[in-house]
Amino acid sequence: MPRKIRTIRIDGNIAYVPLTKGYEAIIDAEDVPIIGKWNWTAHVSPHTTYAKRAENNGQKHQTIYMHRFLVGGVGDLQVDHKDCIGLNNRRGNLRVAGPSENSQNQRTRKNNTSGFKGVSFEADTGKWIAQIRIDGKKVRLGSFETPELAHAAYSDASKKYHGYFGRAS
Repeated sequence: MPRKIRTIRIDGNIAYVPLTKGYEAIIDAEDVPIIGKWNWTAHVSPHTTYAKRAENNGQKHQTIYMHRFLVGGVGDLQVDHKDCIGLNNRRGNLRVAGPSENSQNQRTRKNNTSGFKGVSFEADTGKWIAQIRIDGKKVRLGSFETPELAHAAYSDASKKYHGYFGRAS
């Protein structure tokens, strides 16, 4: 007996895809015909939660992530969520990105002690330093009296070097 497919709720041009563990993914209503063919599950990771499904072609078990499935044909590239919310799979929130571009859009990490992305305290000088990654290399932007000043330097550099993918918080 085939598995019952969970019902997707549509509200205007947004659709809510029920997942396991009480989660819902958000998609554009126009994508319901292609997403609604399967049941999707929640994949909870330390930084975000994604929607996924399993596929078995008889020889190999494969994990299909909803955001990659919707964009399609990205090969070794990644699919970045502009708002960093892994369950927001509306097409306007998804973009193809290389690994460095994807990392430029990461949020401030939970273990960050300054409260600002790209800012840390340098105990031996008693100053706040700003650093950014450019082409995979860490670049020191300077030392500052306050974390806010260091963050301003990071934000300016992120706009300059990371452009469209930059995130300052």
